[in-house]
Amino acid sequence: MMFLGGGTVMDRFAENTKEKDRENKIDVFDNSTLKVIMFACIVIFLAVLLTGGISYSVAKNAIITKLKAKDLKYIAQSITAKIDGRIQRAVETSRVLSEDPNVIRWLEDAEKDEMLGKHVMKKITDIARNYDYSNSFIVSSVTNHYWAEDGKLIDTMSADDEDDTWFFDTIASKQPISIVIDSNNERGDTFVFVNALMGDVNNPIAVTGVGLNLKDISEEVKGYKFGENSNMWLIDNKGDIYISEDVEQIRQNITSYIPEKIEKRLFSNNSNLAMNLEVLEYKNNNGQVYDLVYQPITATDWKLVLQVPRSESISIVNSIMINTGIACFITLLLVIVMFYMISHKIADPYKRTLLINRELEKKVDERTRELNEKNTKLVDSIEYAKMIQESILPPVEELAKLFKEYFILWKPKDIVGGDFYYTRRLDKGYIAAVGDCTGHGVPGALMTMTVNSILNHIVDEICNDNPAVILKELNRLLKQALRGRNSIRALDDGLDGMILYISEHGEMLFAGAKASLYYTDKSGVHFVKGNNKGIGYEKTTEEYEFECVNIEFDDESVFYITTDGFLDQNGDGNQYSFGRKRFEVIISECMNLNLGQQKDIFEKKLQSYMGSELQRDDITVLVFKPYTPKARSTYAED
Repeated sequence: MMFLGGGTVMDRFAENTKEKDRENKIDVFDNSTLKVIMFACIVIFLAVLLTGGISYSVAKNAIITKLKAKDLKYIAQSITAKIDGRIQRAVETSRVLSEDPNVIRWLEDAEKDEMLGKHVMKKITDIARNYDYSNSFIVSSVTNHYWAEDGKLIDTMSADDEDDTWFFDTIASKQPISIVIDSNNERGDTFVFVNALMGDVNNPIAVTGVGLNLKDISEEVKGYKFGENSNMWLIDNKGDIYISEDVEQIRQNITSYIPEKIEKRLFSNNSNLAMNLEVLEYKNNNGQVYDLVYQPITATDWKLVLQVPRSESISIVNSIMINTGIACFITLLLVIVMFYMISHKIADPYKRTLLINRELEKKVDERTRELNEKNTKLVDSIEYAKMIQESILPPVEELAKLFKEYFILWKPKDIVGGDFYYTRRLDKGYIAAVGDCTGHGVPGALMTMTVNSILNHIVDEICNDNPAVILKELNRLLKQALRGRNSIRALDDGLDGMILYISEHGEMLFAGAKASLYYTDKSGVHFVKGNNKGIGYEKTTEEYEFECVNIEFDDESVFYITTDGFLDQNGDGNQYSFGRKRFEVIISECMNLNLGQQKDIFEKKLQSYMGSELQRDDITVLVFKPYTPKARSTYAED
């Protein structure tokens, strides 16, 4: 009994001891865990708070710097470029309309030709309908009739009518093109009108042009609005507002919305803003900070002003403070949950992330490899197309037999192009030609193949000694071929080019389709203009006759035939093309050099003018010195 009783006491003592130890261990573990959690929470809280504060400061400064240095300027430049583009297009449209011979003939006849009048009315109606203009018009100074885009006579201009003074002022200005903002009572709206004088500016027969509705431009400007409380204005040189999202601001002066010091800065003749885009910063009477960017519109004397409250432009930064507080709270909550869960289940999200990332990288690699394969196949196909296109060009051996000296610049804009040069040796002479087909790249290259095939057919079967007849037949056959390819809609494709025929007796004949010939002899540089019609186009009828010109040349004569790619290439930092005059200057400067030296000069002049600009079109220049009858024995060698 004593043993049993003693055992019972000992068992109870052991159990009590274990219970106390267990309780003590739990107490120690709980206190330590709590301390670790609290310490970790404080450290993480301070780290998040510090990181958020630094992020807020850095982000705010970065956003403000980027806003002033790039964003506002970019927005202003984008809008002004869009407005400039629309106005420039309107200027070109007005100029083309003012030079239309049918319109001029109809007006000079005092609008008596009804058939011609219907054609004119259709033209101005089509301009307004098809080219996104609010108005198109012709106002005759012979009859003072005002014809609108719907083909109707809406007014007869009178010097006594105040609303008609714009017409007489435009004529008196003697400016070929003028741009005005006009509130037109006959049309019941306000427009930007591009007016063009038709005929002699000193005695014009009419004022014609197009109109852009300010509401249309205003709708486009709204798309660039920076924020709810920002303002975007289009003003004239007096500060009057013509475009604004707030209609109540229109026709008011901008001085009502900006401080006096900013007003002086905007309209000061000494301000750098007249030349350089600049962002201004100021505070209003309530202490609110505003950023203001100012940009002149080059096509007119208008100016674009964009006013943005700083609070809107950096509103995203304010969200950083809120997100920082939320992040602190969520972080603390997650730390507590993490320490609670870590003793029950250990997860490895990092490993899962690596696996997911590895899978994504694998998919990206597969997609990249597929794209590279497709791109390689595409480039290989185009490279093969280039080989095919080059196969139709005359080989250097053939050119060396035809010409005493020669060089060629053949530079497609893409791997293949729409330019080509062509020679054909005949029994009693040879043919040399260049052509510029519609488009460039693969479509242009396909056109060159078609034209080359037709040329060979004409030379073999129809005519080979009259360039004018060859051009006429090429025009006829090309129009038939293009219409045959598309039975639903005729393609208005074609080419510009020229053909020279040089006989073994020293006779040279030239014919050009929207292409001209340059050549030199002992007396200097000469220019022979081709016809104004292209080949294969809808406006060139099948019966159109091309003019053939006889060219006399001597032993020193050099001929320069080129497509418009060289002449139309724009230069670095401007939109001006190389042009005919510069081309003639190069010829005159190097006419006494051999053709190898001339080639180097032509290439260097072109590259220097282009600078960093990309090539805008295919370029082909064929320069050669022909054999004269005295050198026929050399030409006859095979």
